[in-house]
Amino acid sequence: MSPFLLVGMDGVDKEKVQRIVYEMSKGSKYFENEERKEAFIRQKIEHMRARCAKLSATDISHYQKVADKRVAELEARRDLSRTWLHVDMDAFYAAVETLSNPSLKGKPMAVGSMSMISTANYEARKYGVRAAMPGFIARKLCPELIFVPVDFEKYNHYSSLTRKVFQRYDPDFIAASLDEAYLDITEVCRERDLSSDEVVQLLIFFIAKVADELRRSVFEETGLTCSAGVAPNRLLAKVCSDINKPNGQFVLPNDRMAVMTFISSLPIRKVGGIGKVTEHILRDVFGISTCEEMLQKGGCLCALFSRSSADFFLSVGLGLGRTDASQVRVRKSMSNERTFSATEDEVLLYQKLGNWRLSYQNSRIIP
Repeated sequence: MSPFLLVGMDGVDKEKVQRIVYEMSKGSKYFENEERKEAFIRQKIEHMRARCAKLSATDISHYQKVADKRVAELEARRDLSRTWLHVDMDAFYAAVETLSNPSLKGKPMAVGSMSMISTANYEARKYGVRAAMPGFIARKLCPELIFVPVDFEKYNHYSSLTRKVFQRYDPDFIAASLDEAYLDITEVCRERDLSSDEVVQLLIFFIAKVADELRRSVFEETGLTCSAGVAPNRLLAKVCSDINKPNGQFVLPNDRMAVMTFISSLPIRKVGGIGKVTEHILRDVFGISTCEEMLQKGGCLCALFSRSSADFFLSVGLGLGRTDASQVRVRKSMSNERTFSATEDEVLLYQKLGNWRLSYQNSRIIP
């Protein structure tokens, strides 16, 4: 089984799921929105193909030289001196609800409602149920599916408990969300006399012990399991945390050859920052499906994308990511979400907007 299949859904009949999703959603607002998104992707692909077709042999030669130069510059910046750990709680919302109500254990369950699902446990994922799926479709896929309403107060509580554990390993850890974080464990490894001078396999063994220790501490403090990925940078650490999910870990050595081997067959969609639209463009326009192929098609990428986008793609092809120490970041925005049932009641809509505006005004912090 490939470690890069969607966690918990490796045995799912994808064609059956797609057929049910189509049949159940046809004619709904969800279906219309999905159609708009598909049309947008097709338009982007055709536009990019047209631009690609206009490139002359001279253009391609020029941009290949640009790509080669950028690859050399990016490679020169490679930093293998840091050790980053990405920890990701396993089906967090669902796991918290099961911890609160043990009778849910072993039963297919989703946090959310018939309108939309926030997350699903691994039992439900076997049926094709996933996050961001309308609940009425999920119920069709899994008639025994149990819905549990969202309770962010509860999730925040358990998230705080996990963060107390993270602070023991990195006081300046980066919280990516309620259920995931990045930790720079370089100093922890140094304190335990784990240096790059060690034999590689021995170093991997001891780093794995640190990751395992952190995961056990999270379980002892919360009763929840998590998965971890360790790598020379944050981008790769996040990818690694997904490989042996749930309740597992994967260590990628701080070694260039190991990184390049790892990245060679890595599907591009597994990389943070490459979403559905970008994946389709890279695959359908350039024939790029793995990270290694980013380097092979570097000239075309430099020709048709902005400097920053092309640099990102080339960095991915080299297995490069952020390695700088975490910084205290100023909050630039705040958000809250709630999914409403469909309604044409204008009075209700204006009432909701009025309540939101009042809540926003009361929450503003005046410096």
